Amino acid sequence: MKLKTMLLASAAVVFAAGTASAADLTGALYLPGQGKVTSDTQLGYERTEYKKAGKYDAWNLSEKVTYGVTDNTSVVVGVSNNFDTEGEYNNDHNFDYQIGVSHNMRSGNVLGQVSGGYYTYDPDSYAGHHTGERWQKYLAGQGVVGYDLGNGVTPYASYTFMGQVDAADRDFYQSLFAGVHKYAGNWAVDGGVCYDFSTDGKNKNATYLQAEADYYPIENLALGVYGDYYLAGHFYDEFDGDTAIEVDNDYTVGLRAKVEF
Repeated sequence: MKLKTMLLASAAVVFAAGTASAADLTGALYLPGQGKVTSDTQLGYERTEYKKAGKYDAWNLSEKVTYGVTDNTSVVVGVSNNFDTEGEYNNDHNFDYQIGVSHNMRSGNVLGQVSGGYYTYDPDSYAGHHTGERWQKYLAGQGVVGYDLGNGVTPYASYTFMGQVDAADRDFYQSLFAGVHKYAGNWAVDGGVCYDFSTDGKNKNATYLQAEADYYPIENLALGVYGDYYLAGHFYDEFDGDTAIEVDNDYTVGLRAKVEF
């Protein structure tokens, strides 16, 4: 799978977005209250172009459900499917699965969240034929720190990691993000800069600009658009034999609907 896709998946399993305000479903540290459930459905399109020619285009449909065990602790489960327009993957059944736990903390205006999760997919399903590879298994974690400035403004930063288990060559992917969230009752915006990197023996790093805008037609439903754009880096995302193919351009755009019950 693509490095960026895996990092996004690791963030999705451990990051239940929102702020400390119960009405704001889409900010930096939101978790549903005890007994509450949120459904986060996203449809995204990703296009990647490589310096040695060639490209990758795919749609991704994902569903993430978060259940509030307590007011500050939630269980997160998710599933997604990639629809590859280049014919590289088996579009009928290339699911990945996630499960995780998130916990919120607060001290005055300082907000915090710690999360952990598990991510897996079957290479045979992705390829549509027998590859000789076993299920790929990863552990993921995330820490988020924010500061409530009032008036719905919350600057925040996060660190996400994802490490492969049950494999001799254990990749370790990491991501840093710094941004600001603004909530204004019936709308919210979020934006910042993300730096992805890995320590799997190759120089892989990429900087992205990320943004999201959401509208609340009713109190418990947020409809939004999101996207990211590759700014710079040495992002070796695909391989031709033993030769890494460096990314030249990369972006994602998408739609989301998040509702709380």
